[in-house]
Amino acid sequence: MIKFFEKYPISILVILGLIFRILFYFFNQNILLTNDSATYLELAKLISSGSIKGYFGGRSPGYSLLICFFGNSIELVVLFQIIIGIISSVFWYKILKHFKFNSIISLAISLVFSSFIHVLSYENAILIETINLFLVTLLIYYILKNQILETSFCLAILVLLKPFYIYLPFVIFVYFAYNNFNWKVIIKQKMIVLILPLFVFISWSYVNFLNTGYFVSSTYFGLNKIQNCVNFIEKAPEEFNWIKAPYLKQRALHSENGLGNPMCIWYAVDNGDFEYKKMSFPQLSNEFGKCADATIKNNFGLYIKQVIFLSFKEFWNVEIVSSNSLESSIFVKYVWKFQSVFLRIIKTLFLLLIPIYVFKFFKNRLFSIELLLVLIVVSTAVLQALVVYGSNARYSFPFEFIMITIVLLFIKNNFLKQKNEITFTK
Repeated sequence: MIKFFEKYPISILVILGLIFRILFYFFNQNILLTNDSATYLELAKLISSGSIKGYFGGRSPGYSLLICFFGNSIELVVLFQIIIGIISSVFWYKILKHFKFNSIISLAISLVFSSFIHVLSYENAILIETINLFLVTLLIYYILKNQILETSFCLAILVLLKPFYIYLPFVIFVYFAYNNFNWKVIIKQKMIVLILPLFVFISWSYVNFLNTGYFVSSTYFGLNKIQNCVNFIEKAPEEFNWIKAPYLKQRALHSENGLGNPMCIWYAVDNGDFEYKKMSFPQLSNEFGKCADATIKNNFGLYIKQVIFLSFKEFWNVEIVSSNSLESSIFVKYVWKFQSVFLRIIKTLFLLLIPIYVFKFFKNRLFSIELLLVLIVVSTAVLQALVVYGSNARYSFPFEFIMITIVLLFIKNNFLKQKNEITFTK
């Protein structure tokens, strides 16, 4: 039996991956839609019409282009996401093999992660998480293979899907440059890692400038910034009382355990509390950004407290796209409870490993691939905490496989006895 698994790992991943998804279909036969889904679908319809002139600039075009490619059929989009979900598991297997895990261990880890309820739920939702996970997986694979051009394309597509990822090219460029510091090589080969993603980022920001008058990757930026002020918005300058008053009203209605709901400012917008200002959404979001900047500047300690103890902390949580059918299933609830506890343990162990890898770097001056993977996750955790408060766990989803790999790799390399290590890596 073991020889069978070792001989046909890819076939087993594909077949069992399909079985997992068929079983999930019995528990949830509906495509999962959220408020974010509506904005992606809206942009896709505009692209299909042949013009995005006047678009309010909330979403970058990557995911909407995919929807448009499939004729705005959400069923085809979900089918595509299921397919790339299975393909992702194949690349997870290849990545683990690169780190010298044996075939059985690599297969088992890939299958376990592929069966996670939140992985399956994201595949069945009109959200970018599944394709982000796929591209991050490809990105790691191409870095391991030292394929610079392919790495650059992955980064460019990631930025097209989510401009937030614009920091990734710089982290990866430093890794390549540090490990092969040659000016000619850097200029001729490595710079493409920065050039393609930056071109995408700047190009879309310019499109937004033409449509809205604001050179930003997303006009949600100001609104996202002021979400960070939800627990100290009463300290905003008096000139922003017109923002503060409805914000505080919504916070009073949506507070729990003394903390305001991150969505309070969205509730105020949806409630029409700012309509009398006769502003377009980009203008309103820009004003929110000004208010946030002033409030954070004057209350920097409170902001840092929220960043560390709320936004950063929430990143290490786990999140699922829920639905009535999933919530009504006792079996799914128990499976997800077990899986979510496992993921929280992995994330906690990963956090504990961060200072160890940093210490190793300063001791040995060796920028290893493991350190790069750690830095990718850490930089994501820090930057998302600085700019976003709300749904922070979704930011960690595409990087959870990295965390699992790093934790298991550390255990394999440091805690297994030599004879067990031979078995583990055979």
